[in-house]
Amino acid sequence: MFCPKCGNQCNDGANFCSRCSTRISGNVGGSDEQRVNQEPYRAAVYSQPQKHPGESSALTSLICGILGIFVLPIILSIIAIVQGNKAKRMGYDGGMATAGVVLGWIGLLLGILGVIFTIFYVIFIFSMMPELLICA
Repeated sequence: MFCPKCGNQCNDGANFCSRCSTRISGNVGGSDEQRVNQEPYRAAVYSQPQKHPGESSALTSLICGILGIFVLPIILSIIAIVQGNKAKRMGYDGGMATAGVVLGWIGLLLGILGVIFTIFYVIFIFSMMPELLICA
């Protein structure tokens, strides 16, 4: 007599398989329940959730928007605005794209104000330069 689960040869009078402990006595055809319980273990297959095609553009927009406020504001802010709009055109509805665009506009505004402030500061310093040289 052979075990229906693992195929091990068992003694004729045995009730259970000596290898896998499956019940084998009176198991000529077996009921549906016995056949279901004797199926080998099948591992579940897990897969990564599918990402939206615009998600990488949205993430790029968010990161460039955040960095655009502090580092290279004009360049990174423009990249954030472009990537955020690209993600929206691709149909991405998440908040990362919107946040990246908003932060991009804030960074761009701060960058432009910084450039204007720097220009006025340099003009002021150079306009004061002759007076500083005369006083010295």
